[in-house]
This record gives sequence, structure tokens and C-alpha cells, in this order.
Amino acid sequence: MIKQIKIHPLFLLLGVALFIFGKATLFWDMLFCWAVQEGGYAFFCMRKGLNVRWWLFTPLGIRVDFMNKIPSFEEKIMLHFIGSGIGILLSIILFALEQRSFALLSFLLAGVRLFPVLPLEGGRVWLEILGRWKGTLRAAGWLTKVGSGVGYGICTFGVIFSILFPHAFLFLPIGLYMIYANKHEFLQIARNLYFSMLEREEKPLREVIVSGNETPLELALYLNPYEDTFFFQKNENGVSQERVMLALFWGKDNRWVWKVANKKEYRAKNYCFGYDDME
Repeated sequence: MIKQIKIHPLFLLLGVALFIFGKATLFWDMLFCWAVQEGGYAFFCMRKGLNVRWWLFTPLGIRVDFMNKIPSFEEKIMLHFIGSGIGILLSIILFALEQRSFALLSFLLAGVRLFPVLPLEGGRVWLEILGRWKGTLRAAGWLTKVGSGVGYGICTFGVIFSILFPHAFLFLPIGLYMIYANKHEFLQIARNLYFSMLEREEKPLREVIVSGNETPLELALYLNPYEDTFFFQKNENGVSQERVMLALFWGKDNRWVWKVANKKEYRAKNYCFGYDDME
């Protein structure tokens, strides 16, 4: 069930700019392609047990936020390609209907989705791959820096070239949105990682040996949604990923993390993330 529709201010700026430059038809064509791609993506996600929380209209397309079930690694990778696949299929249909310019637009937007930067689907594919290999938050740190850099580059291009070619101003809302999105993406990814740990399902156990001097953030960089991670230091009890995230969100240091480990059983007994440890 759709809870609400959100419209980002930069989407409105892009729309107004297109109308000012006499590209109203392009705006409606882009909106149609985005709706088909994201609608198809949402449909397949809902088939996997996810429910839509909200739809967000942005200069890079329509984004969907989901709630409930956390898909597996393989399902996430597959679903991230669904929107682009639907866009390519739409372009083939449009070519068959001799709508060449419309078909090229659909094909272009489908390709843009797979560009390997956040918040695009291509960036999310790399987030899953690198996250499983190196840790979700560590991968998010790399990708959000790259995404912000690309955003600043697009803004610079838009500002400089709009002096000679006014239509280049259209790149500015896109670049600004990429900067904005990547500034907030890390916290959103951390939030999603946190809630994925609430899933009551068996996950492979991974043990990480650490020195005990790491900060909670440094420990959290090892985590991903597909494994149950426990940290151990020599001759000490273990620390669960739940307590590491708790320490991170509550601003605790590594001394608090290991003090808790020495007092209590390391495996969390419930899914409240050990809030009793704050006592």
C-alpha cells in the first residue's frame, strides 16, 4: 500500500527549467518513462514481499522506498536491474511503433539508472557487492564520496557551460540532487543496515578478530545485512553486531563496548539491540 508521494524541490526546478526552455514535451516523456520503469520495479519488489512506503520524484527519476521484508543478496541484485530492463523493453516497443526519439529517451534513462554511483541503481548494485565483501558502511562511505564528487562535477559543468549554452543549466538540478542525496545516503544506508539486523532469520555467522582499540564506527564498517558478525579480541569475550550498532548510535566508545562484553553474554538475547545495557 502506498503511504504517500513526495516531490523533491529540485524536481520542480528541473520541471520549471524544461518548461522555460520550451521542452515541456521532453518533461512529460521523461516522466512517463520514469513511471513505467519505477512502477515495474515496484511491482516486482512487491512480488518479493516488499511494500511501498513512499514514492519520491527527483531530477534523477522516481525513487521508491520499501518496508517490511529484507530481500536476499541475490534478490537485491536482480531487482536493481529490473527497472532498467523494463526501460529497455519499453524502448524496443517504442521503436516498433516508430517512436524513435521517445524510444531513445527510454533507452537513455534505462542506461543512466545503471551508472555506478549512488543513489542510482547501478550504485546500489556496487553497494551490495562491495558491502558483502568489505562491509556495507565502508562501501557506503566510498560510494557516497564518489557520488558527491560526480554531483559537484555536473554542477560545475552546468554553471560554466550555461554561459555559452543556456540549456546546460538543466544539469544543475541533477548535480545538486546528487550532492544532496549522497550527503544523506550514508545515514539512510546505516538505518537500513540497522533494521535488516532485526530480521528474525538465520544468517551465516562471521567472526572478526580485532585489537579492541577500534571505535564503534570502525567495528561497524565490517557489518553487512547478510551475516551475523561477532567481534573478538584475545582473551576477551565477544561483542555482537547489535551492541556495536547500539554503541554507535548512542555515541559510546570502545571502552563501553568491551566493558559490556565482559559483563554479559555476547549474543543478544532479543531484538531490542540490548537497550538494557544502557542501565
